[in-house]
Amino acid sequence: MAQPLTKTEPDGTLYRRPAAVEAQVDEAVQLKLPELRRRLLVVDRDDATFLRSECLVHLLRRGRRAGDQALMSAVLPVLLSRCEANLLVTVPDGRMPDAASLRQDILDELTELIVLDGSGPNPDELDFYECRFNRAFRALRIDGVRRAARRSKEIVDVAALPPSEAKGEPDAYEDAFARVSDAFKVFPTQEWDVFREPFLKAIEALPADERDAVILVHVLGYKEESEDPDEETAATRCNCTGRTIRNRLTRAAGKLARFKEDL
Repeated sequence: MAQPLTKTEPDGTLYRRPAAVEAQVDEAVQLKLPELRRRLLVVDRDDATFLRSECLVHLLRRGRRAGDQALMSAVLPVLLSRCEANLLVTVPDGRMPDAASLRQDILDELTELIVLDGSGPNPDELDFYECRFNRAFRALRIDGVRRAARRSKEIVDVAALPPSEAKGEPDAYEDAFARVSDAFKVFPTQEWDVFREPFLKAIEALPADERDAVILVHVLGYKEESEDPDEETAATRCNCTGRTIRNRLTRAAGKLARFKEDL
């Protein structure tokens, strides 16, 4: 039986795992280590035996609470490998200053969350990762990119970076990146290039105004607009209104969501 979550929504209701996640967790915690290791090798998301990232987070937390180093050693590399694949697309080399170090910093921050689970000022922070891993990791990544941009004070070529998600399609890009990451474990590979190039071409094919809006808001973490006239936002960067930015995001979301279905 999965351990109940304790984190609450703003209205006071407890976080709840999606039913599919809850069912898979209940199954996974019963697996012996050899069978679990076999399941962890499954990379096809459509395979009934594929273990979701939310389930992996639960297993890691379970292993930490029980002091089960063998369980944590089996699961953690798989989860980090999926995240690394995501970061190779969303924080690519040559498009941001010191991208390799930034990717490692983000992975280290996720690992620290797991190691410190149950302690500190936010002991239940990983509850959200057990519910919607892609959204939670996206937020972690954007925070990391934003901090790096502020530290470097360098201008990032936002038009050249791939997006992560758009208004109206909460997990569209994340699901696409997850499908890419599930296809391989070692980078770089020919298979990676086969998947990566069509996806980046789809990004590049967006009209420049839509592409810039998506990157500014959903990768670099800029606000769409602000009441503070001195705050730099997507609207000020693009010299337009917040409403225009939102319209561009909506148009881009539809185009990239359609591409995601073929990935």
